[in-house]
Amino acid sequence: MNLRQLQYFITIARLEHYTKASEKLYVSQSNLSHSIKELEEELNVRLFMRQGRNIKLTKYGELFLPYATKALKILDNGVACLNDYVNPDTGTVVLSGFPSLASFITNLIVTYMSETNRVGVRFQFNQSANYTALREQLLNGDVDLALSTVVEDPEIEKALIGVHPLALIVSRENPLAEHDEVDLRDLEGEPFIAFDNNCELRSFTDRLFGKLDIHPQISMETAQDATMHGMIAAAHATAIMPYPLEPISDRLKVLKIKNDIPKRQIYLSWNRERYMPPAAAYFRDFIIDNGKIFDEFLEARGAGKYGDTVHFPGSGEE
Repeated sequence: MNLRQLQYFITIARLEHYTKASEKLYVSQSNLSHSIKELEEELNVRLFMRQGRNIKLTKYGELFLPYATKALKILDNGVACLNDYVNPDTGTVVLSGFPSLASFITNLIVTYMSETNRVGVRFQFNQSANYTALREQLLNGDVDLALSTVVEDPEIEKALIGVHPLALIVSRENPLAEHDEVDLRDLEGEPFIAFDNNCELRSFTDRLFGKLDIHPQISMETAQDATMHGMIAAAHATAIMPYPLEPISDRLKVLKIKNDIPKRQIYLSWNRERYMPPAAAYFRDFIIDNGKIFDEFLEARGAGKYGDTVHFPGSGEE
C-alpha cells in the first residue's frame, strides 16, 4: 500500500466514476484501475462495485474510507507543518542561552523582527540552561542556536558577539558594600554563594580563587541566580556573577572587580553537522552581520555603572 493508491481510492470514492477520477487525477483509467486492483489484492477485499454507469463503495470500502481519509489528512498536516517550519518568514528558531543574557536575547529578537519585518517567525527560548545542558543541547541538535561562553567541540561553529563583564554582588549589610570596587583578595573568609558544578562560572571562580590563594566560605551552591540573590541578601554574603542587565533588589549592591581577570567572551554557537532551518540561518546571519552586537547592547544600556541600581534577568544561571 502506498500514498498514491490511497489518493486514488479516496478520489474514486468521492466521484463514484473511474473516468471522472482519472481526469481529476491526470492519470489514465487503466493505471487507475490497476492501482485499485493492487490495493484490493493487498487488503484481500473488494472496495468498489458497479452500479449502472457508476461505481459504489462496498461495505469494506465504506469501512476503509474514513481511515484512508484520516491518514492522508495527517500526512497533509505534516507536510504543511514542515513547510511552515522551514519557511524563513514563518518558521521556528529554537534558541538556548544563559539566563543572564535573557534581556539581551529578548531585545535581539525584537530588533530582528523590526529590521527584517519577519514578524511571522516564531522563537522558542530556553533560558534555564546551565553550561553543561546547553552544550548537550547543541551537540544533540535540540536547539538551532545558543548564546553562551565558548563551547569547545569540533562540531560547534561560533561567532564572537561581545564580552560580558563580571561583577561582585554583595549584600548592602556586608562591609564590602561601603565601596564601589573591590579586590577579590578581600573575600578571604567572607561568606560566598557559588554556582554549582554544572555551571561554567563555578570552574572559573574555583580557578580564580586558586590563583589568588584565597578561601571564601562557600555557604551555598545553586544554579539559580534568583536563589543566589536571595541568599546573598539573607546571609549578608557575596557572589561573582555576570554584570546584571535587569533590576535587582535594593538589598544588593554591584561592585566592580579591581583584579585583572580573564574576559568572559560571549558567542553565538551552532552545530555545523546538524541541519539548520532557513528561519534560524537568517537569524544567525543577522547576528553575525551586526558584529559585536552584545557589546553594543551593553553600551546602549549604560552597563558598567557599578554601585548604582542596575539590571538583572529573572532566574537561572550558567
